[in-house]
Amino acid sequence: MLHSAPFPLSIDQIDESFLSEGLNQNIGRFSYQRIGADRGMLGEIFQITIESDTGTRDIVAKFSSQRKEALENSKRGGNHERELRCYDELLSETPISFPEIYCCWFDAESSEYLLLQEFIEFDQNVDQINGITVQQSKLVISEAAKMHAYWWENERLEKLGWLPRLTDTRRRTNLTTVTKMGWEPLTKILEERQIQFPEISGEHLAEKIDHMLSTVADFPSTLIHSDLRADNLLFGSTGEGVTVVDWQGCSFAPSTFDIAYHLIQSLSIPDRRKYETELIEYYLTCLGSSGLQVDGSEIYDIYKKSILYSLSIACAIPLINDVEIPRVKDLAFSMATRTLAGLEDHNITLTE
Repeated sequence: MLHSAPFPLSIDQIDESFLSEGLNQNIGRFSYQRIGADRGMLGEIFQITIESDTGTRDIVAKFSSQRKEALENSKRGGNHERELRCYDELLSETPISFPEIYCCWFDAESSEYLLLQEFIEFDQNVDQINGITVQQSKLVISEAAKMHAYWWENERLEKLGWLPRLTDTRRRTNLTTVTKMGWEPLTKILEERQIQFPEISGEHLAEKIDHMLSTVADFPSTLIHSDLRADNLLFGSTGEGVTVVDWQGCSFAPSTFDIAYHLIQSLSIPDRRKYETELIEYYLTCLGSSGLQVDGSEIYDIYKKSILYSLSIACAIPLINDVEIPRVKDLAFSMATRTLAGLEDHNITLTE
């Protein structure tokens, strides 16, 4: 399923013969439209309507972003290869809902890729900036817990060279680099909206991130998504079920890394404060339902320590996306303020 270069790098390089070969069916004609651009999504994503002798259906074509900063970030962290290999080698046996992958290509030299996958109808009223409901969060937690329990401390994952731990050199370098470079652009967004933030340098924050990664990595690990925020979650239009997309951050790491990031970034600050404990307890219950009993106090400990990761990702938003897109700036603001609120609520100080 995972092929090498050459392959189309943009939608205008795709034709009927390429789709026919990739999808293993005779495509008569196709049309397409850009999706996700209004949400500041990384990469270029298109909904393609194909017509063949078996009828008409929609698929998704996902290309790597051609922005220099985004490609450098992905190559530095190995993000694109991780997503494709996760689909290719792990997710087919993982108890979690994800889109079917038809074919994918990857160029190790440039870090460019192309992914053809299932198109999924979803509730387009869900917006990360507005925040999701507690019930929607429980759907995500239930899916994540099944995956976490399945791969808990799995020796096979430990041997996968492309799947990093939190202390993996490439991952640490990537996260600390985007933190150093992205902190100043992020603080400018906060200043514009008159929001107070810690008076620290990007270098100081990067040191805090690096120390956190080393500390948290000592806990039992499993397969995690690393980016379980609402923009990467496709909720069914009927309110039942959720599909998890965008696996570029998958890692072998403590499970609560996923849960902390999800709650901080997907819920509004008032809802997270009100339901945080209830949702963590729900996560523990879901792990138990999957046959895994863990120390609740340890889960809470990792949860608290993991919150800082969200600030690193907030730094990446204005760095590798186009801040001229209004939603990119809104997303960076939302992610930063929610993380700062979470750090304050859990008495985590950055200035020391």
